[in-house]
Amino acid sequence: MSPRRPSPAVYRRRRLVAAVLALLIVALLVAGVVMVIGLFSPNDGDPASAGAVATTAAPPVAPSPTASSPADGASAEPSPSASEPEPTAADEASEPECDPAEIAVEARTDAPAYPLGQEPVLSLVVRNESETACAVNVGTSQMEFVVADPADRIFSSTDCQQAPQDLERVLEPGAEEVATLEWARTRTTPGCASVEPVPEGGTFVLTTRLGGLTSGTTSFVLDG
Repeated sequence: MSPRRPSPAVYRRRRLVAAVLALLIVALLVAGVVMVIGLFSPNDGDPASAGAVATTAAPPVAPSPTASSPADGASAEPSPSASEPEPTAADEASEPECDPAEIAVEARTDAPAYPLGQEPVLSLVVRNESETACAVNVGTSQMEFVVADPADRIFSSTDCQQAPQDLERVLEPGAEEVATLEWARTRTTPGCASVEPVPEGGTFVLTTRLGGLTSGTTSFVLDG
């Protein structure tokens, strides 16, 4: 008895399976070739590839500006300070000079007494007592701070002054201009000759001068 031959339907299914397997093998071979080519192909000059790995460097940060510190000894000269805004050159030129009879000069200290080691802050106050604005020279060329005790002249800001300067200010009616000086408890003499550096403790008086105008005196105590 001869073996039974497969039906035509079985042959068709076998041919279909064989065709599908052949297509899968071809697809795998093509994918493998593409992958190998991709591994060995250079990507130099490819903008898309370069952008994937490139990083943008941040711009350098500019240093912040810092304020300069005053030089040592800057407080040795009187430093004018104003409560009014600083006038422009046009303002100064348009205002007349103050009448000395209507300008008051006053001497002040920042405390009535000072313990050992604390330096007094001396003030020269210039006030416009007229009813109109006027210009006044409040530069160090016009100022003097004088400290004395009952028997002796102890200190003057002009004895060792260097490069005095003019400084024109416009004072409104009733306005004040204040110059301060931190006194290091030193003695001075005209011409800045060498003297005993530190006065002994006691009661002292301060007198200030602006040009030809002189203040009254104000007293203060130094602990010796």
